[in-house]
Amino acid sequence: MNNEKKIMIFTCVAHFFTHFYEMIFPALAIPLMISLKMSLGDVLKISFFMYLLYGLAALPWGMISDRFNNRITLIIFFVGTSLGAMLTAFSDTRTSMMFSLAVIGFFASSYHPAGMGLISLGMKNRGMALGINGVAGNLGMISAPFAAGLLNWLVGWEATYLIIGALSIIWGIMLFMVDIDETPVHTEAKEDASSSENGNSNVKYFLILCVIMTIAGLVYRGNSVVLPAYLELKASFLWDFLSGINLHNLTGAKTAAATLLASLIYMIGIPGQIAGGRMADRYDLRWMYLAFHGLSLPFIILMGALSQELLVISAGIYIFFALGMQPIENSLVARYTPGKWRSTGYGIKFILVFGVGSLAIYSVGWIKETWSLGAVYFFAGGLVALLVFFIAILIWVSKGTTCRNNEYKDNV
Repeated sequence: MNNEKKIMIFTCVAHFFTHFYEMIFPALAIPLMISLKMSLGDVLKISFFMYLLYGLAALPWGMISDRFNNRITLIIFFVGTSLGAMLTAFSDTRTSMMFSLAVIGFFASSYHPAGMGLISLGMKNRGMALGINGVAGNLGMISAPFAAGLLNWLVGWEATYLIIGALSIIWGIMLFMVDIDETPVHTEAKEDASSSENGNSNVKYFLILCVIMTIAGLVYRGNSVVLPAYLELKASFLWDFLSGINLHNLTGAKTAAATLLASLIYMIGIPGQIAGGRMADRYDLRWMYLAFHGLSLPFIILMGALSQELLVISAGIYIFFALGMQPIENSLVARYTPGKWRSTGYGIKFILVFGVGSLAIYSVGWIKETWSLGAVYFFAGGLVALLVFFIAILIWVSKGTTCRNNEYKDNV
């Protein structure tokens, strides 16, 4: 097995796991609401520190990865998240569950800076590799809602966390037994590498990109924590079908129906990731970034107004563009950060996307109590419009330059 294959296998598996951990909790929100005898808003707040640390810890993990080794960080990811999952399975109070979920968030945050950094440095076709890796993350998002709903139906939410924890530690042991060469295979074009003025410009562009990614993180987290419960309330057609074949009396069947719909919606992100990865290697990254976000805007607004089948269709189109832009965004981070600080650059990104984005959990509760759960998507639409504006600013301030993955040349 060559080095690129090893990088792709272990980063893809880790990406699958990190998003699986991320999406288990929202999928189980209503069963936990019943089990803990709490309101939906209070249950969602239990996950606040998990999502906060999922973002905030990304920067120190990125610095550790740059200082030592991305592979070591990924081993810690597998073992640490397994520990957190097992602690969660045995949590029987609000406080213990909040702590256990926070452990998951802390260790899960290590994947993105280490995994993205390893891919951006070690894969020749960076955009496509990021797209494939994004598909693996999507598969985690796709399978988590339905797998969690199904396992909750069959064996309960506690066993769900035990099973995923056991699988995680097995992959950590496997990675411990494998060597990976982390020598960079790319170098920036000579005029970029030798120009301090260009380096200063890249810092300016990266700061604007940080503003954009922060706003995108709020939208991402708001949708991810709301969608399964929103579908259970507003898209009951699958549940109605199950009722018609006498499955409606099975405990957890309604949640399983909603989480299946959520999984199908996230599945639309797979062709989106592939399309985004291909375009990231072929076209100017800034304009593709603008196009994907701009095309997602009307559909997230429609999600707040529609119901039943039309809601699912609109959500699927939104997810196609919202997740499809990720290889483009990750290529932009690579384009505007030097190789020796690449994992730190990704750490900064995921602090903003997942750390600041975790504030959406409290915002969602406030919007739901003040207006309705559907109103969350109207607010999210306003945020998408704002980030499209900032992408236009990035394009304007960087006019006269190009921004492509193919501006990087092989060392060999």
